[in-house]
Amino acid sequence: MDRDNLLELISQVTPGTALREGIFSILEGGRGGLIVVGFNEEIKKMLDGGFLIDCKYTSERIFELAKMDGAIVIDENIERIYYANVHLHPDRSFFTTESGTRHRTAQRTALQTNKLIIAISERKKSVTLYKGKIKYRLKSISVVIEQATQALKTLEKYRHVLDNCLANLTILELDDLVTIHEISFVLQRFEMVYRIKKELKGYVIELGTDGRLMNLQMHELLLNVKEEKNEFIKDYNLNDKKDFNLFSINSELEKLTDRELLELERFSQILGYGKTYSSLDNKVVSKGYRVLNKISKLTKKDIDKLISAYDNLTTLQDATVEELSEIKGISKFKIKAIQSGLKRLKATIELENK
Repeated sequence: MDRDNLLELISQVTPGTALREGIFSILEGGRGGLIVVGFNEEIKKMLDGGFLIDCKYTSERIFELAKMDGAIVIDENIERIYYANVHLHPDRSFFTTESGTRHRTAQRTALQTNKLIIAISERKKSVTLYKGKIKYRLKSISVVIEQATQALKTLEKYRHVLDNCLANLTILELDDLVTIHEISFVLQRFEMVYRIKKELKGYVIELGTDGRLMNLQMHELLLNVKEEKNEFIKDYNLNDKKDFNLFSINSELEKLTDRELLELERFSQILGYGKTYSSLDNKVVSKGYRVLNKISKLTKKDIDKLISAYDNLTTLQDATVEELSEIKGISKFKIKAIQSGLKRLKATIELENK
């Protein structure tokens, strides 16, 4: 099941949407129903009996029409109700895993037309979404809130761990003591944070308007994570291929299985250092993008010039004022900011870690 397609599907029926209000009205009224979202010639050929309504969509009207046994057909923009009390006759050759008549019809219609079909069970008080091969039963809001709250707490914990790892990495970079083990571990922490974020984002989408506060908390917890991750990758990416850039590395990270996520050697391999456990103790040197970005007086152009001239953070730290002055566009004011900024950064982290 494609997660992005599923989230897009769920977003159409989240709290606060007109469609969810209609579904809620039917459930609250103790009714069941079958709603077809979208109308075209293929749907028209399936219809049998019923009534042509062609009126403005409202949740009240959907509830009243659901009192009849047949399906309701509305437009994809949830603005018009076209038909009510119609019987659908999808092609029986489409395989269905459902047993009830309403849900079997819903699944076959979704497979045949690739339209969103909503089956509301009166007996089970449940709502099932079908579209193409996707089948998803909506959870109650209380269950989603509970899961989202747990995911938010987990994200907060992992963000704290990531920040500690990055602070430790900064100290090691400034002392020229970084190994492949450290950078593999940091990249692993980045990916874990992103996976929790992905899980939480799904819950936030499903909560709709009820998830606005949680969405704000999620964005606050993820502040600057993307930028720092990209700078980290630029610092340590050893791949020679020009097409093996940030996008390709992030794609490789997304493909990791849950088991591979626990293997530091896989992260070492993705960065271009090989997949041998014994190589994790080998020393590496940061180019300096991430650390230099923490010095507010430097622009991105300044950082590119410095790294182009000195290749890595260690040689840059050892450079004299006279040597740095030879770089076009790097003034004495910026040189002072670099030298004092690096010392202050190290001192601040060491003080916070005490």
